[in-house]
Amino acid sequence: MMAQQSPSVLLVDDDPYTCDLFKLILEHHGLPFSIFQTSADALEYLKTQRPDIIVVDLFLPGIDGYRTLDAIRRLPQLAHSKIVATTSYYTADTQQEVLRRGFDGYIPKPFEASQLVAYLERIVRQRAS
Repeated sequence: MMAQQSPSVLLVDDDPYTCDLFKLILEHHGLPFSIFQTSADALEYLKTQRPDIIVVDLFLPGIDGYRTLDAIRRLPQLAHSKIVATTSYYTADTQQEVLRRGFDGYIPKPFEASQLVAYLERIVRQRAS
C-alpha cells in the first residue's frame, strides 16, 4: 500500500516476549528488521547497517536506552535514522521526557499490535518535515 519501500527496523530490547511479538508483527507486514538484546550488539551492527527506524528499550542491561540514543546520534551515517523509545516502566511524563532527550517517538509497552507498523511508518515520514 505504501508507495515507497517498507522501512527497515532495528529493535533493541532484552524482553523475549517483546522481541517475539515485534518479530511476528513485522514479518506479517513484510518489513525488514533485525533484533538485538543488548545495546553493545546493536551498536556493533550499526557500524555497517543503516535501518530507517531504531526502537530502543529504555531499560536495557549494560548500556541503557538513553546512553544508546546518545551513541547512535554520534554516528553520522545514521543521521537519517529515526529513533523511538519503548518501555513498560512509564509515568504520565515519560513521553515528554523521551522526546526532550532526543528520541523521535515513543511506544509504551505492551504496544498495540494493530497500530505498531502504522506508527513506525508515520515516524519515518516525519523525515520530510
